[in-house]
Amino acid sequence: MLIVRLKSIAATPLLRLAMGSIRGKTMQLRENENQVDLHRMVVNQWIEAFNGHNVPAIVSLYADNAELYDSGMKRPRRGRTEIEQWFTTRFRTLSSITYTPASQLFTEDRAAVTWTTRGYGPRLLGQGWLSRPFQVDGVSIFHLVNGRIQQQRGYYDHLSALEQILPPLKWLLPRRL
Repeated sequence: MLIVRLKSIAATPLLRLAMGSIRGKTMQLRENENQVDLHRMVVNQWIEAFNGHNVPAIVSLYADNAELYDSGMKRPRRGRTEIEQWFTTRFRTLSSITYTPASQLFTEDRAAVTWTTRGYGPRLLGQGWLSRPFQVDGVSIFHLVNGRIQQQRGYYDHLSALEQILPPLKWLLPRRL
């Protein structure tokens, strides 16, 4: 009995340490799951606001010093004011654009969304009948901090979208492989 008690006494701090470690890891997993759930909610709110062309709702999801870039931009947009201007112009010129997610992947601080965007291009020469449909697949990578989008990158074949909107570009530009 004495030996068992000594082993029990010796094992108690070790057992406490192990249990504390397990609790700590469980709490960390819960925190990570909460972060992933929060990021999933933010990204889905972004998609809903984008499809509703709700610029104030979109802008509210970005951090004050956020950066937005997609392959159709000449330069990144920094800060909420530039991001707001970008989406205002985008929705004015592409009034039917929508964003359909295909798959989503989330980690503690990142989200990746594959998507298809479609709509009609801008009115050429002010004529609605010259507005042509387009559809292009792409991916958006979101970096999220404290429930806000800190950085967003969008990648897609911008030239393909332009060729769909302006078919003569197919004959003017060099052939792609």
